[in-house]
Parts: sequence; C-alpha cells; structure tokens
Amino acid sequence: MNEDPIVETPIEFHNIVENRYVAFCDILGFSDKILNHFEETLKVYKDFCQFVSKIPLSGVKVTIYSDAILITGETFRVVCSAVQSLWFSALSHDLMIRGAITKGRYWEQQIGNHMFVASDALVRAVKLEKAVGVPAVFIADDIEIPDENWLERFVRGVFEVPILQFRDRNIINPFNRYWFASARMRASMLMAESPSHQDKYLWFLQLHDAVKNQQELIPSSVLAKFINDGILKKKSNTSNQVISKDQE
Repeated sequence: MNEDPIVETPIEFHNIVENRYVAFCDILGFSDKILNHFEETLKVYKDFCQFVSKIPLSGVKVTIYSDAILITGETFRVVCSAVQSLWFSALSHDLMIRGAITKGRYWEQQIGNHMFVASDALVRAVKLEKAVGVPAVFIADDIEIPDENWLERFVRGVFEVPILQFRDRNIINPFNRYWFASARMRASMLMAESPSHQDKYLWFLQLHDAVKNQQELIPSSVLAKFINDGILKKKSNTSNQVISKDQE
C-alpha cells in the first residue's frame, strides 16, 4: 500500500522592507585568539557578552555571531550610542573593534528557529568594515549628520557625544570620561602584544591625544559655520580653541 505523499506547507514571507541604520563590527584579533588560546579566549568572550547583555540599550537590536556584531535601529542616534557602548564593553575586556555604519533597506523575518535577513545596508557595512584599516567604526559618507549633532561636542563635552571626525572620517567616539585614561593603557598593552599591528594602535593613540588636547574633532566647514553664525566663539585671539555661548 502506497503512503500518502507529504505535502509541505510553503513558508509565507512578509514584504515589509524598512529603512534602517546598520552597524557591522568585528572584534579585532578574535579569530587568532580563539584558534590558539580557546579556553582563555572563550572565558573573556563570555564575560564580554554578559557585559553587553546588561547594557540598557533601547531602540536597537544587537546580534553577535562569534566575532561579528550586528546592530540595527531606526534612528542614527540610537545606533551610534549603542556602538559607543559596545566600544566601552570591548575596551574594558582588552578588546578593540572595527566596523562601519550605513543606512539602507532592511528585511528580516524569524520563523521558528530560523532567522532570515536581507539588506543592502548590511552588505555595504560589511564591505566598508573590511576596508577600515584601523580600530575604528566609520560612518558611511552618504549618511547626513545634522549640525546639531556636532554642536553637542561643545555643549555637552567630548565624552558625552557618540560621533567625532578624525582625519576627515566620521567615526564613533570610542571614549567616555570613565575609561579615557584606561583606553590609552589598553591600546598600548595590545600594541606591545602585537607589534606587527603597531600602525593600527598608533592611529588609536593619536586619536586619544587629539581628544586629550581638546581638538574640535568636527568637520572644519561646520566649525566655520558655527563661528560665523555666532554659535561658537574662540576663547581668545591667540587660541584656536572654541566654546559655546553657554560656556562664556
């Protein structure tokens, strides 16, 4: 007697495609560490993941696969803030990250234990991340950053804002007031452990020096506009440093 054929029910996929900000980051040196020092690296990795899981992030979704970290959100600010928190988590565990933030179309659907994702923003973020040669999270050039985001640098202080511009690239601020000195020590330690990557760590240390020396770290065109509009003013005729009107 022939058995009845099994009729498979086709999966019903939705057609909801949204515009999302997508951050794709990579933990530097993780692959070599997990291959050569598995147990030790796994312990650090678990502590790192536990730390990340306790950060109160709202408005974003964070997915971690081994050394790849995906963060998605509907607004630029929440994604940038989440990546800045990720930097704090990484540095506190002697890790550094590299990555990129883009914006574009994003589709995902979870069915049972399966997660399906398709996104042009994710593809571009992965490509940009591979081109980043230093420990930094770059912001794609086609993302428009409102002037008020740069103004916060002077109103709230350099440690309170998630974005900076360094050497003509918009990046996520890896520092905060609690881990600024420690960040330099961690980078110096990692550079000593991996002398073949000295140039990458030197870039990070030079960024640290720029923040310590109170450089503006915003686009020069935006800075000039703020000064011309009277929003910012130079501290004195002999100083290049500027302050907001509220700091007068």
